[in-house]
Amino acid sequence: MIFKLRNRTRQREGIELAKKEGKFKGRLKKYHKNHAGMKYAVKLYKEGGMTVNQICEITNVSRASLYRRLSEGNK
Repeated sequence: MIFKLRNRTRQREGIELAKKEGKFKGRLKKYHKNHAGMKYAVKLYKEGGMTVNQICEITNVSRASLYRRLSEGNK
């Protein structure tokens, strides 16, 4: 039990150090800010005239991701 606690503390210290050095960033986003497909999907949505399903088929962006991006823009 003591060894497990010591290992976890050392691991936490190592992660904090790596974060300070910019090496521990986590998973990268699939649709980053400059993702062309997502930008085009948002543009098509705002223009209107197409359903969300049609937009997602054209741009290969998932519906959930498109709705998430649209809700982030409204905040």
